[in-house]
Amino acid sequence: MTEDISMYQKNKMLFIWVASLTLFFAAVEIIYGFISGSLMMMGDGVHMSSDAISLILSLIATIMATKAATKNKTFGYKRFEPIAAFINGLSLVMIPVFIIAEAISRIISPIEIIPNQMLVVGTIGLVINGIVGYILTKASSNLNVKSALLHVLADLITSVSVVIAALGIKYFGFTWLDPIGSILTSIIIIAGGYKITKEAFNILMEGTPKGYSVDEIGKIVKSSGQPIHLNTIKIWCINESEIYTLVDVTSPSREENALAKIREKIASDTDIPLENIYVNMS
Repeated sequence: MTEDISMYQKNKMLFIWVASLTLFFAAVEIIYGFISGSLMMMGDGVHMSSDAISLILSLIATIMATKAATKNKTFGYKRFEPIAAFINGLSLVMIPVFIIAEAISRIISPIEIIPNQMLVVGTIGLVINGIVGYILTKASSNLNVKSALLHVLADLITSVSVVIAALGIKYFGFTWLDPIGSILTSIIIIAGGYKITKEAFNILMEGTPKGYSVDEIGKIVKSSGQPIHLNTIKIWCINESEIYTLVDVTSPSREENALAKIREKIASDTDIPLENIYVNMS
């Protein structure tokens, strides 16, 4: 438990740093996006604003996860982490849709773009996002951190695209690179956001965690050699790392010792801790 608290304290400080840096540069990009006329820069600024909010949400989730369990919240507040990851992932899917719509409008009706400002701010953005991404790689990994890192990676990809587009416009007059680049980067962001959202949704719906199988647990129970009839198996998780299982059996002999042996067998053959394994005799 002490190790968990230390991990969350470390992540909390890292989230404070990256949220501050991201929020600051988001304002810079939006302002200079309007000045230069670059949709990619404005889009990245808006996306970085949402990232700052997402990072703040991740920070809140990290703080909440350290709160102790109570009589009303018997699992504590660790479920807040997949909730934050779900919201973050959903924003990664929704925001790029609006950017794509605006990009299509720009293709139909092009506007003048000032590439020099676009290039300077895009380069600074590349550096800032690189720093933020590096800081987050030092955090102890969980779904909450992964969703935040994916937001930053999306910003990094967009910053690279802004620089490439700015160079293309500056030296070759390829103004179409701005909206086309916006569409391509948005598609990449949507794909990553969908993956995080799907994983977080599975946790919130108490679906079977990735890497675990009801059939596999069933085989382990049957191989325990106990005189039981297997009724049902449930596997779920509170967050990405805390896995639980509940096994319901019928025993003709009704030996309580059989339940302990089944728990020990599951614990030895899986990564599920003994204290998270429940065997019920009906």
